[in-house]
Amino acid sequence: MSLAVLIVLYRKASQDSIALQSLLAQKALLQDEGVDLQLYVWNNSPGMAQPCPGVRWYEADNQRLSVIYNQVAKEAFAAGVELFMISDDDTNYSNIRLSSCLTQIGQVRSAPGGDQVGVFMPRLVSHGQLVSPGQRWLFMGRLTPDVAPGLVASKNLLGINSGLIFTRQCFQRMTPFYDERLRFYATDTDFFIRYEGYFPKACVLDVEIAHDLSEHSADTPERALFRFEEMIHGLRISFHSHSLLQRGLLDLYLVYAAFRKALAYRRPAFIKALFTQVRAVK
Repeated sequence: MSLAVLIVLYRKASQDSIALQSLLAQKALLQDEGVDLQLYVWNNSPGMAQPCPGVRWYEADNQRLSVIYNQVAKEAFAAGVELFMISDDDTNYSNIRLSSCLTQIGQVRSAPGGDQVGVFMPRLVSHGQLVSPGQRWLFMGRLTPDVAPGLVASKNLLGINSGLIFTRQCFQRMTPFYDERLRFYATDTDFFIRYEGYFPKACVLDVEIAHDLSEHSADTPERALFRFEEMIHGLRISFHSHSLLQRGLLDLYLVYAAFRKALAYRRPAFIKALFTQVRAVK
């Protein structure tokens, strides 16, 4: 079996990426087990990291994640891999065996109805809390205390990009694979909103992976504003073709969120973002 893994580096040297180093450590072991692990690294902060042996290296200055995912997935599948995985640079694979994950994937794909699954998801844990998979209610995501491994309905499902494993059929059916109007945040939310229109099921793997979630980091007012602008931009793109009622509820929610953040950070720029991001989406 062949698996391509894309690690996106941001303001981090190669040797400081736990994702890259923990995957490199498994590469030789996987080869002995008949698994062809191909590593792709996209350095999104040129000058911060140097190419390292054993990987395919790309560089661009703060390129949109959606563009990165689409470009590398296209190249990897064209090269003949069976599965494609995305990873942040801070997801830790040291305590898992990728070969075990691939065995689970093979069992699901060979079973009746295996073609109903296009994406496989690990359980991601940050600071002792399960942060992916999660659930969506309209446009609001919520965490779930626990998710059992196995097949799950794709409707209202959410997941974090890091650790997702996609089949070739998923890449071929979903056009675009990732919406390139999106930049950084909300790419995963938009993917799962569209995914449920193509595949009725997803599969949660029986594996738990440590992940450093940015939401658990202290936000400066500037970073909080950037994240909020990205959220507005992403949600309005994701729901632009939904019902008038849903779009109206979304606008009300964003106004409420903007005023809360403006008061919390004492920055009227959060309210201004409601209007600047309308122009950006259009």
